[in-house]
Amino acid sequence: MCGISRPSTGNRIAVMFPTASTKTMSPYSLFFREIDAGTRAVFRVEDVGTLDVFRACTGIDLRIERYGDLTSALRSPPLHQFRLRPSAKSHTEMEFELPERLDLGVSEKGIVGRQVTVLVEGASSVGIGTGIVGYD
Repeated sequence: MCGISRPSTGNRIAVMFPTASTKTMSPYSLFFREIDAGTRAVFRVEDVGTLDVFRACTGIDLRIERYGDLTSALRSPPLHQFRLRPSAKSHTEMEFELPERLDLGVSEKGIVGRQVTVLVEGASSVGIGTGIVGYD
């Protein structure tokens, strides 16, 4: 075992790295949490420039791709795709209950190891991050 051991939260995390076209943004975190009724997606944004991009958007397109290869172009259709409507835009954490329960493991339908892509809707749809889902 490497590093300091700590208890797992049971969540899944994707560290999201902004695309080259979004120069004012910094990396942010996307967590997936199991709840009684299903799954929650939680965006944790600490950088002011990145938070401004989320505040200005009218919607978020969250894609969980079928593969975990960040070097390839997006393939259609994704394994899961959700349109999220932000309501409280002033916080560093935005939480959304997803319309379906996700498999937070490694399996044919599981999200661990898969690429996550985030696009924001506003004047146009802009990709603002990609990452790979892993264990928190």
